[in-house]
Amino acid sequence: MNLYYQALIQEIHELMAQEKYDLALDKVQAELDLPYVPQPELDVLEAYKEECLTHIDKPVPHHEIEVLIHGNMEQQEAAVAMMGDMNLWNMHDEVQFLLDSNVLLNEIKGELIEHLMAQKIDTPYTKKKSGLELTFVPSLIIPKEDDQTLIQINQLFTDWFANDNPTFYQFCTRLLEQEMLENRPFDFMDQDPKPIAKAIVRLVAEAFGQSDEFKLFVTQKQLGEIADIPLMIESRGEQNEK
Repeated sequence: MNLYYQALIQEIHELMAQEKYDLALDKVQAELDLPYVPQPELDVLEAYKEECLTHIDKPVPHHEIEVLIHGNMEQQEAAVAMMGDMNLWNMHDEVQFLLDSNVLLNEIKGELIEHLMAQKIDTPYTKKKSGLELTFVPSLIIPKEDDQTLIQINQLFTDWFANDNPTFYQFCTRLLEQEMLENRPFDFMDQDPKPIAKAIVRLVAEAFGQSDEFKLFVTQKQLGEIADIPLMIESRGEQNEK
């Protein structure tokens, strides 16, 4: 990561730590509006944008939620953020419309599914994924706090980085959260935790320009025999079905 992005990301991180989410979001969006942002830095900035949006109260009256749902990508993202505080039991059609959206990112649809899970909604919904139309019941999805694979991955991050490199640890846990959202409505229960953990560490290391350090890390932690897998967040945006 070059010095410009290193300084920018550190500044945004400090603003968020001070709970100045509006200012942090302004800086993030200004960068995202540029014609080109390198992919590793783009991943970090989009993660920050998502976190900022969850902390910012949208100045949109409740009765205008329908307008947001049928709006552009940014408006639909705002709708999903608002719906986390709404009773979704009587909003089946609105939720399904967002899950069918061709402009809403899978990660944001994952957030919407998390809202449904939190309210233990037991009616079925559909979502297109990998060319298939899936039917799922939100209340039956295993939440992250009970998903043993996610628990084990977080434990690996804790063992590897929590004490010696807390910033790296925070980025790893944030990207794991994004990977989880991209994967919804699936859980991770039948997956091996180490390949996912290794892939996330690789992506964070690439974002910080630490590819050589990552190779050393793989050797030190005896991860050479662990499969190298692509993460869903590495191809986000390409997965939305038309």
